[in-house]
Amino acid sequence: MVASDVYNIAKALPKEEFIKLYNILRTDINKNNLKIRNKLPEFTKEDALRYLLENHIKKNRTNRTK
Repeated sequence: MVASDVYNIAKALPKEEFIKLYNILRTDINKNNLKIRNKLPEFTKEDALRYLLENHIKKNRTNRTK
């Protein structure tokens, strides 16, 4: 059986049954200690530029002057 087939069948379930299926799957995942990646915090372009400036560009300049 393929996950995409099961997904299409699950989408056809009534709302109550879909919720029951979700709870069963969530319980099984927790029992098996499967790790679900935590979502990363959202970064803006400004955050990324600030990180690069503080951690990479400044360090490269100090290394060149040595």
